[in-house]
Amino acid sequence: MSFASMTVTGLTWGAILPHGAASEFAGYKPGDAWAQLRDIATAWDSLGYDHLWGSDHFMPAGPDRTGINFEPYTLLAAISQVTARARLGVLVSCAQYRSAGLLAKQAANVDVMSGGRLIFALGGGWDEEEFAAFGLAFPSAAERVGRFGETLEAVLRLWDGPAADFDGTWVRLRNASCSPRPARRPPVWTGTHGRRGLRYTARFADVANWNTGLAEFRRLSAELHEACAEVGRDPGTISTSVFRLADLSSGSDGRLRRLVAELGAPPEAADTIRAEHFIGPPEQVIPKVQAFADAGARHLIILPLDAPHSMHTAQSFLHDVVPGIHLPG
Repeated sequence: MSFASMTVTGLTWGAILPHGAASEFAGYKPGDAWAQLRDIATAWDSLGYDHLWGSDHFMPAGPDRTGINFEPYTLLAAISQVTARARLGVLVSCAQYRSAGLLAKQAANVDVMSGGRLIFALGGGWDEEEFAAFGLAFPSAAERVGRFGETLEAVLRLWDGPAADFDGTWVRLRNASCSPRPARRPPVWTGTHGRRGLRYTARFADVANWNTGLAEFRRLSAELHEACAEVGRDPGTISTSVFRLADLSSGSDGRLRRLVAELGAPPEAADTIRAEHFIGPPEQVIPKVQAFADAGARHLIILPLDAPHSMHTAQSFLHDVVPGIHLPG
């Protein structure tokens, strides 16, 4: 059964696929983990999610970082062949992990393979331990933001013409070609929070995505409006998105406590997560989702905590929560 007809006009709904970043595949053999991930991608596409996501991490989060974790662009290329309608993206690509040219090529290939369904989302990177593990220098925050902005501009130049030049502080292109180019220019999302990053968002992006609570979401939305004014852009031409953990099952409390323990966070973190994320039965989650819609979020993305072991949250979110959401006004 598809729940696509239940979506709210003007809002889109996404889900992060279980791919290992939250240690979902502990105890799995790699082939079994891939088979279940592939089947979930197909099922969630059929359910009616508007977009499906991986994340740009090479190791799981938490104290034990040795488990299965699928690299996002090979993942998207594979699931593009077993899905038909949902857009596909990486929430968000790290500008430090690949050269701008390689990133443009990988993303363009996925767009072509998926029939024009890629969302290109980019951020500056933050996981210092992961950088060190893979022999990557961890630049200052200022450099990470600078590389993010230059990478974003360089990727768009590569997609816009047969060849591109770019002479930045950190990114350089010399008559570089990206062929095949995307089937059409993918929507551009960003995942940055600081003033400089928001200025790049205001210049280049279609959507600003934030993993934040409601108060911070409102603050960042106001700062994005200010950044738009600074670069001369109509803020009405850019929309906002939020990502939250979700668990609508009856076992939410126990699963949440296990998640907190696996991530190495203090036990009291469970209370904050329960309050700020979409945790609880649908009647408790609906007001939380509605509050973000009222604050301007037009794209809402969940990470179902019961996946890959259960489809309950993924199904219930579309079937029991989404019909209760309306656009403000």
